[in-house]
Amino acid sequence: MSAIEAYIGHLDRRLSGSAGAKADLLTEAKDSLTDAAEAYREGGAGESEAERRAVADFGPAAVIAREYQAELALRGDVGTLWKVIVGVPLFQVSWELARVLTYGDWGRLNKPTLDWYFFVVDLSGVFVVVSPVIGAIALLGTRLLGRRLDGTRLAGFARWTVAAAAIANLVAMLLLAVGTVVLDPSRMNMSLPCNVLSIGWAVFSFWLLSPVFRSRPLVAA
Repeated sequence: MSAIEAYIGHLDRRLSGSAGAKADLLTEAKDSLTDAAEAYREGGAGESEAERRAVADFGPAAVIAREYQAELALRGDVGTLWKVIVGVPLFQVSWELARVLTYGDWGRLNKPTLDWYFFVVDLSGVFVVVSPVIGAIALLGTRLLGRRLDGTRLAGFARWTVAAAAIANLVAMLLLAVGTVVLDPSRMNMSLPCNVLSIGWAVFSFWLLSPVFRSRPLVAA
């Protein structure tokens, strides 16, 4: 095995993240190493010596892996932010549309509506809006801060904003669900489409939080 292949294999074992993004980074690293080795060969170095020098110039695998891992984490979190921006409004609009088409007006419910429940519904709506707004601001922030922060700090910023957006969405769902159960559990069974969308929204909400707690070790030296 050549020095370049061994180095790339070492990086591969240390990195965790999206297979596609990981492959892109490893391909980029291999291309850079190959070009550097070619330059050394043109300068008169032998094959093994050229690759050894190229690897030495590129930097220790532990250091490069840490930088690449931060990049992988950032890419993953940016993808999650896009899911927040698109997914949260889509679930909310779809559920409201399903309610109108399959159930009808809230007045069909037997139990009188209390003022506090209207407040809970309105507050849930606020968090539904806040979640994608946080996501949009976070995406803009990663672009603006990309030239000022190193990869690890930028990934940390993205991770915290993903958490904030995901938690805002989860709070919106829980407010509506818990408030509805307290007022009248029968409201939770409005129609099959509404029930399916409610379950889908719940799964989506908890799934958005999973990257926040997912272990992404930056590998040991």
